[in-house]
Amino acid sequence: MTDVTRRTALMSAGLAAAASAMPASAKADIKAALKPFACNLDTWYTDSPFADRFALAAKAGFTQVEFWPVRRDGMDATKARALLDTNGLTLTQFAPAAPNFSDPANHDALTTMIREAIADSAILGCKAITLVGHHIVDGMSREAMLSGYTTGLMRIAPLLEQAGLMALVEPFNTVNHPGHLLNGSRPAVAMLRAVNSPMVKLQWDFYHMQLEDGDLIEKFTSAIDQVGYVQLGDVPGRHQPGTGEVNHVNLLKAIQAAGYKGPMGLEYYPLENDYKRAVSDAMALSIAAGFA
Repeated sequence: MTDVTRRTALMSAGLAAAASAMPASAKADIKAALKPFACNLDTWYTDSPFADRFALAAKAGFTQVEFWPVRRDGMDATKARALLDTNGLTLTQFAPAAPNFSDPANHDALTTMIREAIADSAILGCKAITLVGHHIVDGMSREAMLSGYTTGLMRIAPLLEQAGLMALVEPFNTVNHPGHLLNGSRPAVAMLRAVNSPMVKLQWDFYHMQLEDGDLIEKFTSAIDQVGYVQLGDVPGRHQPGTGEVNHVNLLKAIQAAGYKGPMGLEYYPLENDYKRAVSDAMALSIAAGFA
């Protein structure tokens, strides 16, 4: 057994042991244990067609899902809504394809995209979208790109506020997502505080934050006023909590203590495509962290 395999086995065993200490009634209610989480349909069940993943998530016990673009390969908001309804699922957020609006030349395209996303969200019954669009622009200084991105957010904020739709700005990391303007929490938190809109907040993906920032609990707690949504994923590997180095039980307790009450997206790739184990691990984490 390699060191990585041994560590993974020990961490998974630790979550299972924590779950086994809970009352049998708590363990038996799969939907209750999975209720805090939204299954990401672009990282789970990837060996099945996208349209089939809704039913697979529901069968596993999830009641909430998230995904990346809705407009793809013949899919649109109306068809996705039908799949959600048929399977008793709600959509927490999705990620429409955004233009690179660090460049002000793309601000008109950004406005068009936001109007489309508002229309799609109304059909989907969804109250949030993830917003990226911060690739490095050749020939522009960092200061000019930050200014362009901030101005773009300020331009769309009134549209979002009128629609009651939250845009979730997602920073990445420089380890395996090179070529982006926003990495980690610091530049993004400062930017969002400058924008100062209740409908423009942060997509706080702990996978990216661990790779770029570390110090997860302190940074999250200090920026809770700008957090709109949370996603999970362990490091290394971007697999489920319990397979890597982060103590997710402590992390989720801290998230609750900071005041975050929203769903948590499971935007990770289940280890070895073992979805049954990934569901069990998610349930164990929920129970151990006091959610179920």
